[in-house]
Amino acid sequence: MRSLLLVVLAVVVLSHCDGEYVRASHDWRNEGTEVDKPQMYNFHVESVVRFRFAHTVVSSRIANPANISQEVSFSAVLPRTAFISGFRMVVDDQVYSAYVQTKAAAKEEYSEAVRQGRTAAHVSLSPRDSNRITVSVNVEPRQKVTFNLTYEELLVRKLGAYEHVINLDPGQIVPDLSVEVRIEDPALKVSNEINTDPAAGAHNPLATVERPTPESAVVRFAPTPEQQRELARDGIRGQLVVKYDVERTQHPGQVVVSDGYFVHFFAPVDLPPLPKHVIFVLDVSGSMSGRKLRQLKEAMATILDDLNRGDLFSIVVFSEKVEVWDPALGEAEMQDNLGRLRDWTESTTDAERSGTPAPSVITAITLENTNKAKRFVQNLTTYSATNIHGALMKALQILEVGRSASPEQTNHAEERPEPMIIFLTDGQANVGVSDTFRIVSSVTAANAGNSSIFSLALGNGADFPFLKKLSLRNSGFARKIYEASDTALQLTDFYRQVASPLLANVTFRYQPDQVEPQSVTRLAFRRFFSGSELVVAGRLHGNNVTGEVQAHSSSGSARYPFDPVILPTTPTANTMERLWAYLTIQQLLEDDDASTSPGKQRALELALTYSFVTPLTSLVVVRPDNETRPVEPEEASFAAADRSRAPSHVSPVSLSSFPVQGAAKTSHNAYSRILPGGYQDMRPISSSGAYYADLILPAYPVSTSASLDDILWLSPNDTTVSLPTGVNGTSEVLNLATADETNAAYAACVTPGGQPGHCRHLKYCVLLTFLNNQTEFLPFFCRIDSFVGVCCQDDS
Repeated sequence: MRSLLLVVLAVVVLSHCDGEYVRASHDWRNEGTEVDKPQMYNFHVESVVRFRFAHTVVSSRIANPANISQEVSFSAVLPRTAFISGFRMVVDDQVYSAYVQTKAAAKEEYSEAVRQGRTAAHVSLSPRDSNRITVSVNVEPRQKVTFNLTYEELLVRKLGAYEHVINLDPGQIVPDLSVEVRIEDPALKVSNEINTDPAAGAHNPLATVERPTPESAVVRFAPTPEQQRELARDGIRGQLVVKYDVERTQHPGQVVVSDGYFVHFFAPVDLPPLPKHVIFVLDVSGSMSGRKLRQLKEAMATILDDLNRGDLFSIVVFSEKVEVWDPALGEAEMQDNLGRLRDWTESTTDAERSGTPAPSVITAITLENTNKAKRFVQNLTTYSATNIHGALMKALQILEVGRSASPEQTNHAEERPEPMIIFLTDGQANVGVSDTFRIVSSVTAANAGNSSIFSLALGNGADFPFLKKLSLRNSGFARKIYEASDTALQLTDFYRQVASPLLANVTFRYQPDQVEPQSVTRLAFRRFFSGSELVVAGRLHGNNVTGEVQAHSSSGSARYPFDPVILPTTPTANTMERLWAYLTIQQLLEDDDASTSPGKQRALELALTYSFVTPLTSLVVVRPDNETRPVEPEEASFAAADRSRAPSHVSPVSLSSFPVQGAAKTSHNAYSRILPGGYQDMRPISSSGAYYADLILPAYPVSTSASLDDILWLSPNDTTVSLPTGVNGTSEVLNLATADETNAAYAACVTPGGQPGHCRHLKYCVLLTFLNNQTEFLPFFCRIDSFVGVCCQDDS
């Protein structure tokens, strides 16, 4: 009998919330006066999870009880893997409908609506804060506004359970607040038992679980106003977490077929783990001092205890120098010099660098070795700078020693262990090779796909886009670790996700005459870990699919055939199609190919077809009338740090609603977003309406005497440059024009000064304004295939 295992965790008041919630707010300009504040009188979340694919609708109804207009904002910070698929708001019985456009088209349509005086909202995801959306609207006296936001996500199985998180922060006590999560999986025969796991968290007494059918479960959470006050005086602020899993002992692979699409879920159970050689690469630079180092030590003590007998491990610590722990050193010597075997700095000679580490730095799991390692970690201190490249190259060298050493040397007589690197840093490379593109390229070439590199970005100072690219190119993944009271727990949980590899070199094979080869998502996976799940989706020629999964297990080669479950066509049958589109877009954005135009173009086409808001698309909301409300212009203000650089001319445009992208509230009456070049886009809010303050930069003349050699952020004879212009603001390397490229005009553009122009090669349009700083260049950047271009005025 199959059973659905369900855990409902408590809603808690977050003491260190990282902003993942949904809330509504209003203009506080009238605070201190006798003006009734906008009141939210219902807040509903409805989510349906079919085959691990969640479709969630957040709706809120807010009234303005005052005798004057007031600004109301709806803000949602969504799960990082979610794609917005719909948005609608109703103001004064007028419906604002949203649709997806490319970012460029969305911006143009929004600007055109502004020029025509129509109410408009442009909703997009900030590439640096990709899970926040904020929309504001002016609400007339004694009127109401309704917001409806829809998003979709594939739930990921981690540590043996799927986790569906609903973020809640309405900002006030709500008379009618409810959350309903319906889990449906018709392919499974489930019992009527709901098992809660006390170890996973406290069961929420305010949440109820119902079983309308043996194949479904419904979780409801609807606290009364009094119950909300008991949780928090000003209203709930926290997360409702629903965890569940499905029993799968009979069939390790579940293939669901519906209306020409298939989704293959693969998670075999009861497999012994593969032996592994894990290298911990730990940042001990100066910025890790204090609480970060204490929590790292706490986490490592737990992690070392969790290593399996038969595993091997090594520890590399790095600051300016790179040092390797050697348990063969005596205790006194180890404490004196950190157990270092050999420095690995960029100043080391080639002869010294090629020295082979002793096999003793590859340590077998014994009680004695584990205790030695824990004492070594507890004695760590912080110092100096951050040599990321040297640390990773040393780790790869140790792995190579482990592969070439005899089984007797590594105390492992059965088979070669699976290599993996756990890399933690809280900063950015500033010693040796510091260019992130060179680090990724060098490490990837040296690794040659043999080891998985799992990166942990601790705190806000780490370069997460760089770490994400590093891991994705080396069969791993990266995670953000937030600096908070539970940092040690976050580190431990991350390690446990990869602690037990069960299969290696997993390959999905399907009959070529049954599937459309170009439609199938990723088919090969370096490893499968205990408690996780591999998912493949694709289109079919017919309505059936057969094949098998091949992998390497602890007992040798393994094969896993499967039988598809064919669902009848129903009104919800397009779940499989949308799941396929979601997974395809997500993988295209992750893969290396997504940094090139073909991968991006396919992801963009799918996002437009299925109305997903991704880093490549935006939602546009336009009211289909020409009504405007005249307002008196206000002067835009600037953050103190940027006042000296603020342009002297601003031009306000009348609007009664506007978007806020990646917004951070900086005062009671203004929202801002950082623009390239450090300027801020300020949108003051008036009690009688709202208006957009557009920063108009002065036109910059082309310098006829300046050349590429005059640009200080380029080195002499450079033919390429690394710019943060890739997916989600990641760095990418682009070419600089040489004598072979002519001074031709490419795509039309508008300069930051508002003048018409065309994209030209950088060497033919060197502006005085960006000679000293790359940041000042980014507002002018445009792309010419793989070359760096600049938006150059037509009259230059």
